[in-house]
Order: sequence, then structure tokens, then C-alpha cells
Amino acid sequence: MVVVMNAEELTAYLHEGFPQGQLEERMRVEHVDDATLRLRMAVDPSNLRPGATISGPTLFTMVDASAWLLTVAHLGADRDAVTSSVTINFLRRPGLADLVAEARLLKLGRRITVSDVQVFSGDEPKPVVHAVVNYAPI
Repeated sequence: MVVVMNAEELTAYLHEGFPQGQLEERMRVEHVDDATLRLRMAVDPSNLRPGATISGPTLFTMVDASAWLLTVAHLGADRDAVTSSVTINFLRRPGLADLVAEARLLKLGRRITVSDVQVFSGDEPKPVVHAVVNYAPI
């Protein structure tokens, strides 16, 4: 399992692939290697829901984007993958700080990829979200 795209290429691919850029324009890949990827997103008040916490859709986007980018890092820009399933657990209330997703590739197969993702709020040591994401390479 060797990556064929680096962090800068993945960030550019994300921004080009989602030109509407509602959340994606604030995301950047900080690290990628053969097994892991770290994605950071700057959050602002537009990401809040009533109760002054980061919205579930924002957190889900971090989960999905990090697993997708880790999969694409192995497939290359000429291939894609679609989400086939996600199991997500919201563990605690995140603060208004950058979100950091850490994705780990568990399986890269011809028909399915499996990634484990944790999302952190700022520099907090405990994750605010844990998910398992399956992608189908196409």
C-alpha cells in the first residue's frame, strides 16, 4: 500500500474537486503516508449549530473527506471512490477550534477500502468523533 499523491497534491485535488468550497476550501492535508492521513479544517461561527457547538454535518464532512483523501492517495487522481458505509460515533462536544481528522487505512482492496477515523478539536488529546468508513474504488 504505497501512496501515489502527496499532501500538497491531495489538498489541491480536494479544492479543485469541490469548487463550491463551502467547507473544503478551509481544509488542508497536513500529512499523508502509506497508512495514515491528517486533515485540518479551520472552523468559524458558520460551523456552529444552536447550542454553540460544531454541527454534526461539519464533523461528518471531516470524517468522510479524510477517509476519501486517504483512499485517493493510494488510487491516484485518475481514479475515484464512493462512500459505501459509515459508522460514526459523536463522543463529546467539540470546542470552537480547528478540527483535525486522523485517518488510518485498515484495508485497501479492489472492491472496498476500510479506514478508521478520529476527529479532534484543536489540541485536545481525546477525540470528539470516531468513525469507520468504507469506500468502493471505481
